[in-house]
Amino acid sequence: MTRKIRDKYHNLLDYLYSSVDNFKPGSTYELLLALLSTQINADCCLLINKYEQILYKSPTLKETKFSHTILKKALKHNKSFHIQNAVKEIDLKNANSIAGHIFLSVICIVLHDRNNEIVGALYLDRHELEKKAFSIFDFRQTEEFVNKFANILINEGLEKIELTRLRKDHGFEGIIGKCDSMQKIFEQINKVAPTESNVFLQGETGTGKELVALAIHKRSKRADCPFIAVNCSAIPKELLESELFGHERGAFTGAINKRKGKFQLAHHGTLFLDEIGELEPNLQTKILRALQEREIQPVGSEKIVKVNLRLITASSKEIINEIRKGNFRKELFYRINSFQIFLPSLRERGKDILLLAEHFITKYCIENGNYIPPPYFTKKAKEKLLSYFWEGNVRELQNVMENLSINYTEGKIITDSQLKFYPIGSDDTPRAQNNTSLKAAAEQAEKELIKSCLVKNEWKKNKVIKELDTTFPTLVKKMKKYGLKKNIR
Repeated sequence: MTRKIRDKYHNLLDYLYSSVDNFKPGSTYELLLALLSTQINADCCLLINKYEQILYKSPTLKETKFSHTILKKALKHNKSFHIQNAVKEIDLKNANSIAGHIFLSVICIVLHDRNNEIVGALYLDRHELEKKAFSIFDFRQTEEFVNKFANILINEGLEKIELTRLRKDHGFEGIIGKCDSMQKIFEQINKVAPTESNVFLQGETGTGKELVALAIHKRSKRADCPFIAVNCSAIPKELLESELFGHERGAFTGAINKRKGKFQLAHHGTLFLDEIGELEPNLQTKILRALQEREIQPVGSEKIVKVNLRLITASSKEIINEIRKGNFRKELFYRINSFQIFLPSLRERGKDILLLAEHFITKYCIENGNYIPPPYFTKKAKEKLLSYFWEGNVRELQNVMENLSINYTEGKIITDSQLKFYPIGSDDTPRAQNNTSLKAAAEQAEKELIKSCLVKNEWKKNKVIKELDTTFPTLVKKMKKYGLKKNIR
């Protein structure tokens, strides 16, 4: 390149740099990539995020295929590459994205955000033999281009696109779900969030009750104030009162300092009490008083502390049954149950299982440093995911995908044989085993469906009949067959 042409190029860069804010985002990317690809005579010029998704391409090019192997290598090692001929590189020539080419010269510049975190790459290649390989000057020009327009390519572009992608992938306030029952829950959250009503969440362990509670908080008037979560079953019963209401110094053995409780920490915000069915009766009474009077008394203190908070509670137990057994105060239930949301088990959510599986496997692959396209589940693998009982619900699925991601390196397909489950439930819990007959599996699935529908609708048969599209005699017959009664969980 002559000095005159080089100066003309630099003058054009300066002009674009001073006027690029006047362009629309899409037009800006396309113009910049078109300029670069034309300047260094590239066959392919792409802006790619760290998930190997093409965000923008030069409008002067038709070719959008690129080497995933080279891109992944650059991202994994956080190193930009200038490759003369990928076909002759020992560690690259056998890669699927390279083996089919006669010639492939590549420039791959890794892009970072303000915190120096990898966000993607600028990828260019030549695969026409007559063009020859990229020179070191081409590489330096590309680096200069990236440095010049870093604020456009990275800070203003990739980050915004990434935020949009995350919002889309994470669904509703971080809750992923497209099935009808989840859409109903999203509607209920939107309905109750702006109010000051207490909310009670009912559902099996691992169904995402804390996520729902947090979504309600985020969409409430208290969103800028604290969200405090407590799992009542995870704290020793003798310490739970102190944990909730706080204590004075010396109130009991080990209380060496004065400490605020969760009710005080959640002042003006939201307090989420998970597994509230585990509370001792005397503590239930104190919580009831705290809700009625909006005040608490720390352990070992004579002072009364005023609190203003919204309470969201949850239980995997059937609280109505606990009330009938004398284990839970009905007065407290009336206080916490201003608005009830029932969370379905994972096995009731149909193809949401596949959405969640793809989300978690991608998430953990990225966390483990595997910058690869999201893996693909075979048809049999999907069938296995859909037919499994998921006694641990979303938490169990999350564990399976994390375990799988550790062993997942180069392959792009996950087969049914690679899916490993660890069922722990009771003897009547269906398992993904070869010795389970089709009839037995179908009956077990029918039993679980009817039982969950009865629980969700508080054993009101008219609602169950409508939801399951059946008749009263058929429902009664099935309930008798499977031994479904109100005291059965």
